[in-house]
Amino acid sequence: MKKIITSAFVLSMLCIVSFAANHGKIANDKPLYKGAEYKSGTLVLKVKAAFRSSCSKTDIAIPAVQMILTKISASGVFKKFPNFKMPSSGEVKSNRKPVDMSLVYQVNFSPVVRIESALQDLMSTGIFEYAEPLYIHQLDFVPNDPQVASQYYISKINAYAAWDVCQGDTNVVIAIVDSGTDWNHPDLEANIKYNYADPIDGMDNDNDGFIDNFRGWDVSGNDNDPMVGVQSHGSHVSGCADAITNNSVGISGPAYKCKFLPVKSALDASASSIDDGYDGITYAADHGVNVINCSWGRAGAKSQFEQDAINYATINHDALVVAAAGNNFTDQEHFPSSYDNVISVAATTSTDGKSSFSNYNATVDVCAPGSGILSTIFDDTYASQDGTSMASPIAAGCAAMIKARFPALNALQVGEQLRTTCHYIYNVSGNSAYLGKLGKGRVDLYNAVTDSVSPGVILRSSHSTDNDDDVFLPGDTLSVSGLFENLLRPTANLTCSLATSSTYVQILQPNFNAGVLNTMDTVSNYGTGVYRVYIKPTAPLNTEVVFRVILTDGTWNDTYLIKIIVNVDYINIAINNVTSSITSKSLLGYNQTGQTQGLGFTYMGSPSILYDMGLMVGAQGLQVSDNTRNGAGANDEDFSSVVNVAAQEPGIISDIDVHGIYEDNGPTSAAPLNVSVRHNAYAWIASPDDNYIMVQYYIKNNSTDTLNNLYAGVFADWDIPLYSNNKCATDLTRRMGYIWSTDVGGLWAGIKLLSHTGGFNHYALDNVTTAGSINLGDGFDDTEKYTAMSTSRSDAGTASTTGNDVLSVVSSGNFNLAQNDSVEVAFALVAGGDLSDIQTAADAAQIMYDNKFVGIFSIGQSKTNELFQSYPNPADKNARIDFALKNNTACELNIYNVMGSKISTVVSEKLTAGKYSVNVDVSKFPAGNYFYRLVAGDFTNTHYLTIVH
Repeated sequence: MKKIITSAFVLSMLCIVSFAANHGKIANDKPLYKGAEYKSGTLVLKVKAAFRSSCSKTDIAIPAVQMILTKISASGVFKKFPNFKMPSSGEVKSNRKPVDMSLVYQVNFSPVVRIESALQDLMSTGIFEYAEPLYIHQLDFVPNDPQVASQYYISKINAYAAWDVCQGDTNVVIAIVDSGTDWNHPDLEANIKYNYADPIDGMDNDNDGFIDNFRGWDVSGNDNDPMVGVQSHGSHVSGCADAITNNSVGISGPAYKCKFLPVKSALDASASSIDDGYDGITYAADHGVNVINCSWGRAGAKSQFEQDAINYATINHDALVVAAAGNNFTDQEHFPSSYDNVISVAATTSTDGKSSFSNYNATVDVCAPGSGILSTIFDDTYASQDGTSMASPIAAGCAAMIKARFPALNALQVGEQLRTTCHYIYNVSGNSAYLGKLGKGRVDLYNAVTDSVSPGVILRSSHSTDNDDDVFLPGDTLSVSGLFENLLRPTANLTCSLATSSTYVQILQPNFNAGVLNTMDTVSNYGTGVYRVYIKPTAPLNTEVVFRVILTDGTWNDTYLIKIIVNVDYINIAINNVTSSITSKSLLGYNQTGQTQGLGFTYMGSPSILYDMGLMVGAQGLQVSDNTRNGAGANDEDFSSVVNVAAQEPGIISDIDVHGIYEDNGPTSAAPLNVSVRHNAYAWIASPDDNYIMVQYYIKNNSTDTLNNLYAGVFADWDIPLYSNNKCATDLTRRMGYIWSTDVGGLWAGIKLLSHTGGFNHYALDNVTTAGSINLGDGFDDTEKYTAMSTSRSDAGTASTTGNDVLSVVSSGNFNLAQNDSVEVAFALVAGGDLSDIQTAADAAQIMYDNKFVGIFSIGQSKTNELFQSYPNPADKNARIDFALKNNTACELNIYNVMGSKISTVVSEKLTAGKYSVNVDVSKFPAGNYFYRLVAGDFTNTHYLTIVH
């Protein structure tokens, strides 16, 4: 079941504390982390199994952890689930590995500590599987005025017909993890699952660690009273799933004779938020329920702790989690509903149209009525409410009935039976706009308890590759494979077809015939049955292509979605010991702010040791053109792409050559320098050139004025890996600024100036208020950027023995650039395990640069004008054209077809005397014979070029 295969309500505020994001880049006025609200001063951690012996219920006795807990002023460390033991594979019904929740801890710490700092400090120890905020979730309902209304949804889901076949089972239990319930409501009381093994007598009679949990539990208050407060959400949800049926009182619930277990997970009885929902899920799973309903959630980042709790319930305890898809009336992932192993429920109206408030998304599994739902509320009354909060328990009640009807089905099979028997609703007016995003349809209880023939094949996972660098560009042919699993009855002749409405790709191989697939068996089309997809040249940048995987077996069918991003405007370089990404708009490492789209910068498989990096170009008295952070808490966007980066592997210069062009006409470039930048990147596989990436920039003045005192440099915020323990220094001999971690075994990184056209400058910054350093606490404006490129500061991080958060700007200048003049600057981005490693890498990079470019790329003198034969010739994708100039002169290099028509201008600018090399993308030209001509002053020469594809 699930989900979209890929490569919330208004957040209620608890303990809102203003904080600055990591490095002071973006200031927020409420605690958000990756777009989601969290509990201030609270973290959840999972210790790696190898450190189990150092763990107790209230301590993690490891010196490195203790040091960080002291640093963040931790006031408490305790196991979230102190009674859990390490699971064994024999405890689970399925063949999946059980989830271990016994090493999950909660840490309470000072709310003035930045959460990013605390998370990074803890993860840097290598002791934790994850460290995360404890997210806050909201109740997924839209209240309206109470009104007496008929229960249209009972007939809409075919419950009356279903009850003729099955009326549930008192041994099947639905957990209502919510704000509590009205446990003495006349239409709820008799359907509560009472724990007769632990009557209310002040003792833990059943030895489960909970005293008197007779009628459920309040996990937030840690008491045995799950009564809802003035906020009646939980009592309404209880009745939607399991109001007593056929008792001559009030309303009916779809689950009929099934029972429900109230699990209160809200601290404040009047609040609209769920504080401890995942604690509630684990409590419910441990207490033998079959279905767990979660009518709450949030948008924002995924959480591994939350996914672990879901998996623990599903895999370890065979309990199906059903959750509301959210009420933001948008196409949005919503958690927990969008996690794996969850049935996500959207809301529909009495006519099966999507409810106006309901979210829709490819992760939605089913719909259920959610508009105008009459149900039980505190105190012993009834009201109608709207929301996916209402739809979810109706679907959960249906799931309980499936378990009662087919008790041998496991949790995932129950969920798939609910999905596969849904009523098709995309033909209802308005619903076609949400094709594929309302799940399989609206739940049908009669179909669900009577269908014993349909298979239930799901797309468990998918993988897409171009069999190269997995950067999907126009012209690439992708291989798309899927893993299919049949949760229900055997198929007879299963076919799996790939389709899309996108005009930017062409499916070359759309079919895979799986044939017979038995219950719980899997099959993959990896290999001869793989789908083949061609990306067309017309695909715009960063285009999301949605594919439909259509499954058919006789009259049964189902559809899953796969999303792929094509024509990305960055290139990953990952051929040697360092990996990084080269973008089309001056950034390095990451294509977007927030460390997204890209590899960052890694060494020997390490986590990224980079926060952000990019080229800056500035002239005295004018703006600095760049896309790095600015003084407004965001990033400048001065540079925009003219020619997106493209790679050739193997390259002409190195084992991978990357080329592109950008200029400073972006949206924030109010007073541009009017420069264009032709940029290249190179990397080599073999030692000693395997610890660096070379970046090279040709900066041309397109303005009518001379650009005086121009500097160009690379700004980098290295985090190696615990940013607060970094130091920065200068190696004048090697013309390198470098940063290292003071931790034992810490890594080293640096930026080395390679080009000889200008002087070397290094400015080391402290990202804290330190005497003598630019203060980044208030941002990084153009004046400060120019200062960092044009003046020196030799070191940073010296105020502390262990260092602090430091940054580095390595630049070259100063240049006076006349109209149409160009200048070249080049750098090596190096990394290593110690100082000797980066020194060796820097020396190797200088030797390589001088061998490849000095005397070729506008370096050194030439006694003659000359045009050389292109290489390679014939050429397929790229050709290199070299030429030499004995004097400063205006220069034009053009390519012509055999008819003498000019088809491309390669160079048209004033150049200084020297030798030059330009790389030409010839893949866009048809195969055939061409010639290229150089005109430089009174010098003219021509050579032939053959293109083959």
